Amino acid sequence: MTTPAVAADIGAMSNRHVALQGASNFRDFGGYPTEAGRAVKWRRLYRSDHLSELTAADFERLAEHGVRLVCDLRRDSEAEAKPTRWPGPGAPVLARTPLFNDADGLNTFQRIDGDEDARNDPAASRAVMRELYLRLVTEPGPLAALRGIFERLAEAETAFPVLFHCAAGKDRTGVVCALVLGALGVARAHIVEDFMLTQQLYDASAARRERISQIIESTQFRSWSAAALRPIFSAEPEYIEVALNEVEAAGGVVTFLTGRAGVSPQVLERLQGALLE
Repeated sequence: MTTPAVAADIGAMSNRHVALQGASNFRDFGGYPTEAGRAVKWRRLYRSDHLSELTAADFERLAEHGVRLVCDLRRDSEAEAKPTRWPGPGAPVLARTPLFNDADGLNTFQRIDGDEDARNDPAASRAVMRELYLRLVTEPGPLAALRGIFERLAEAETAFPVLFHCAAGKDRTGVVCALVLGALGVARAHIVEDFMLTQQLYDASAARRERISQIIESTQFRSWSAAALRPIFSAEPEYIEVALNEVEAAGGVVTFLTGRAGVSPQVLERLQGALLE
């Protein structure tokens, strides 16, 4: 079984982050020990923010990682506004797997923009974020998308290495990656640890800090305060804890996936066979 010291090293950002010019949050989320004494394979599971700004040099660097499947978790409107165009004959399959779609209601920004308190009160905007994470594990749209994602991952010969991404690689991506790790038997503490690596990258990203200023200066969001925007652009432990608490209340990750999301036990067995050492 992996010792605590080794486990801490496994979670180090230096072992995970793939530094790119056009994406700040691209990283490997494999390598974690499971509670049964096994380990998730490295170089099979990746996560990122959106890919539309990747450069030719970025794609050259990513070629060595051999990604075969990209699961784009964004809404259709987001994908249309910032499309992914992976060049070359070795390009992966680009699978549109939105957790929410444009017909499913307002996105997070729109929900907060309609609430004057939330636009100026970080506690109110943080509450909207907690609601988002609960919706991701309770609403029919995300649950159906999760079932499709796990069924696709069970096709191991074409699925791995796989890359999950949304717009920021934080919320939707964070929940999907948490459930994948949970299905493989990774302890909750490591799942939260992996989620919080995003905040390390956000804190180190000058572009991310500038983004908040740009939003405030824009016409649409000029009435927002920086303090209220900060929780939206942060990865906070309480966010993923909301989702994980709901999953635990449903009986744990495996019971949640087989029951609420409708994933067959055979799919999870194939996933474990493909990704555990």
